Amino acid sequence: MSQIRTVVVDDDKEVAGVHTGFLLAHGAFDSAGKAYTGADALAMIADLRPELVLLDIHLPDLSGIEVLRAVRNLPGEPVDVIAITAARELDTVRAAMAGGVLHYLVKPFTARVLMDRLDAYVERRRHISGSGQAAVLDQDGIDRLLAPAGAPLATIPASRVSVALPKGLSQPTLEAVIADLNATGAASSASEVAGRLGLARVSARRYLEYLVSRGEARITPRYGAAGRPEKFYLLTGG
Repeated sequence: MSQIRTVVVDDDKEVAGVHTGFLLAHGAFDSAGKAYTGADALAMIADLRPELVLLDIHLPDLSGIEVLRAVRNLPGEPVDVIAITAARELDTVRAAMAGGVLHYLVKPFTARVLMDRLDAYVERRRHISGSGQAAVLDQDGIDRLLAPAGAPLATIPASRVSVALPKGLSQPTLEAVIADLNATGAASSASEVAGRLGLARVSARRYLEYLVSRGEARITPRYGAAGRPEKFYLLTGG
């Protein structure tokens, strides 16, 4: 499969550059261009016809929702859109869903979360291209195409993320820690989790100990050269 031509739309030039860097680092994507306003985004999308757009919602002229609706009215092959934004309002999220975004990522998020979404998108395109444009899908094939945008984190039981958290802990970071342990599939130290998620080690340890206190993770000590055990954490059932 050839590289996926992608346009990044964000009002912050530095953020747009960071997102472009993630795309290029992934390996399956090629940068077709960057736009910093809604009007420039529409002109670029209409001219370049990328396969994917990473779209911010808060833009200085048009909203990302207006851009999304205009993109849907362009002739030719549909353009896939992943929303990457700080907008959390229910109406905005619903409008984005109605506009057919494949994923809705709320800033800030970890590099791993973005890479998970990009992996899921690549797999989705591979499934579609493997089926062929004239293919007739069975129910299983249709269900896979319509899988929820949060599918990469679907292995996280709802009971693990639905409780009130102690002061100082945040829901998105807790979900990121759980997703990291899920993705790793092996016992990890607080230092390893912190390194992968960009957290301070003491912060990572607080989240890990919280999961242990709820019985959702367990500690597996390992002894180093000095004979002192280091704590490694593993999700229960992992």
